[in-house]
Amino acid sequence: MLGVTVSGLEKFISTKTCVGEPIVIGDVTLIPIQTASFGYGTGGGEGQQSEQSGTGGGSGAGASLRPIAVVAVKGTDVQVFPLGGKGAIEKIVAMLPEALGKIKIGKGKKEAEEPKAE
Repeated sequence: MLGVTVSGLEKFISTKTCVGEPIVIGDVTLIPIQTASFGYGTGGGEGQQSEQSGTGGGSGAGASLRPIAVVAVKGTDVQVFPLGGKGAIEKIVAMLPEALGKIKIGKGKKEAEEPKAE
């Protein structure tokens, strides 16, 4: 029983568990980083009563994934944006516009950099 539980966890654990699938937005790639926690337990029993006898067993496993950072890559520029504290999902959503702004993406950038001719 323990072998079945552990082999199930082995299938779940991979590099993609902690380093998420890249998200491409224009020329920027966002890579989510998360921490993974796993636990498992097994139990068994056997008992006899005067009128009955019985056996039993069970196993269980659980996992927790928590986002901790987003890596932003644009060309050779790589930046890491940590997501500390509670409410990490909300922070990811709120941070994406900020992250994109920090790596200088957006309409009008080219116009803003060119001096106006008089």
